[in-house]
Amino acid sequence: RPRALAGPLAVARVAAWDLRHGSLLGDIAVPFARAGAGVVIGAALGAAIGGGIGLRPRLRQRVEPALDFLRAIPPLLIFSLLLSMLGYGEAARVTVAGFVAALAVSLHVAPALGDVHVERLRTLRALGASRLQLLRFLYAYELLPAAITGLRHAFSAALIVTVVAEMLVGAPYGLGTRAVSAQIAYDAPRLYAVTLIAGLLGHAVARSTLRLERHIRELLAP
Repeated sequence: RPRALAGPLAVARVAAWDLRHGSLLGDIAVPFARAGAGVVIGAALGAAIGGGIGLRPRLRQRVEPALDFLRAIPPLLIFSLLLSMLGYGEAARVTVAGFVAALAVSLHVAPALGDVHVERLRTLRALGASRLQLLRFLYAYELLPAAITGLRHAFSAALIVTVVAEMLVGAPYGLGTRAVSAQIAYDAPRLYAVTLIAGLLGHAVARSTLRLERHIRELLAP
């Protein structure tokens, strides 16, 4: 149907107009702020969980089935529960972003610490290394690349969940809100523009964190 399609020139004109005269920049900043806040909270929690079970193989065997169970639950179902507990404000949106971020980070941190080379660990202990020295000279080298990878996946997942949460519940601002408004008004150029902008921004963040990950790997390389 013609009203469901839009040409590249029409999409470009709408995007340029919204950038100059509309509130597009605000709608871009809001989901990034929500996802960023969720990632900060979730990354700290995920690193603590992943570090705790990664250093204790027996505990990891007991806890990992529960984490796999949580990863199998669609985040939007968790968002529905959070709405009933926290209301329809920002707390539920930030919390669901933190939920997916914590699971993503723990998924990468736990195996990184659990797969530390036993010979290196035994050598450092034989040399009398303290726990702080083990953390600095052994675990940090295993943890940092995995943590950066986990953060990259965490932010991507948190941003997706945040935008979808904006579409489900009446958030006053955000890319999801702008997309729903364009869909209701059958404004195909604006809907395509929002979709392309969201994809470009997510791609830019992923590439930036990938460069950071490569830089850290180069620094830690022997």
